[in-house]
Amino acid sequence: MKTPILETERLILRPLTAADAPAVFRCAGDERVTRYMSYKRHETTADTLKWLQSIDNDSDTSYDFGFIEKASGELIGVGGLYREAERQQWRLGYYLRYDRWHRGFTTEAAVKIVQFAKETLHETRIGSCHAVENPRSGQVIRNCGLVFTGYGAYENFDGSKRFRSKEYLWTKNGEELTRHKGTQTLHTERLVLRRFCKTDAADIFAWAGNPAVTRYVSYRTHRSVEDSEKILQYWLEGYKCEDNYNWAITLDGRKVIGQISVTEHDGLWDAGMGWQIDKPYWNRGYMTEAARAVFEYLFCEIGFHRIYSGHDTRNPASGKVMQKLGMTPEGIARQHYYKAGFGTGDAQKYAILKEEWLDQ
Repeated sequence: MKTPILETERLILRPLTAADAPAVFRCAGDERVTRYMSYKRHETTADTLKWLQSIDNDSDTSYDFGFIEKASGELIGVGGLYREAERQQWRLGYYLRYDRWHRGFTTEAAVKIVQFAKETLHETRIGSCHAVENPRSGQVIRNCGLVFTGYGAYENFDGSKRFRSKEYLWTKNGEELTRHKGTQTLHTERLVLRRFCKTDAADIFAWAGNPAVTRYVSYRTHRSVEDSEKILQYWLEGYKCEDNYNWAITLDGRKVIGQISVTEHDGLWDAGMGWQIDKPYWNRGYMTEAARAVFEYLFCEIGFHRIYSGHDTRNPASGKVMQKLGMTPEGIARQHYYKAGFGTGDAQKYAILKEEWLDQ
């Protein structure tokens, strides 16, 4: 379809023409504007004119818009979409004249372009990226509803510059944000994290039956190995679901010394974590080591965007693990916990985003 005319509160977004060359050159010829762009800075208006003449406003694989400021009638920026066949998505791009930065124009235009892709093109996948050194562009992309998916790289068309980038994606149903694989065996320097098996009941009872270990967990201290056998059977049934994440913490793949699991999740965005470890293994870094491996798996293999957890404020040792993992405190939930015989306790909440995890 032809590139349409779109309108926002302060802008008209219209097809570009050769007559726009002088105005576009004010952007495309400005080193401050083009610093992180994939194309080479235009040296003259003739460079800009050549590019404008190459645009096909009747194309079904790209849509280029000039941003016209209503108040002045001037073209103050350029942006649009192009179809990337390899990734099977539309890619969003834009730039704005330097003297109009920090006024919200780029977000206003980009949001409208994304709306056009969703509502008119009926697109289900929209991607974009920005150079790591250009975080303000990331805010524009997030304002359009795209979410961070990981790091990548891009370079100038002539190969003269290469940038590390942050990649973003919007999908209609969020179906590609996570790729559930279930509880896979993970190895760390000292540990093997594996699925529970039917012979683990006695090992589970060693810590689940110890009041010192269960003091601040939600379940009742196991009174016999039969209690442990019941919960073990429940855990084993859970492995039938590919979105179940529940690891036995072992030193050698055999003896179970603790557990770490996703206690709840929404299927595609965030995951709540819980963990416990037998008392002889406290204060030796095992819990942090296990959690690091699980966080890496959940963020990088499964694709969760946020991981959260919490601890009873009377149990600060658990909070130290969360702090070592780089999690950020997010407040106190008052009287969040209740356990018969112990009363209520406040919960200190922590969370970490995928972007923060990868930046560590």
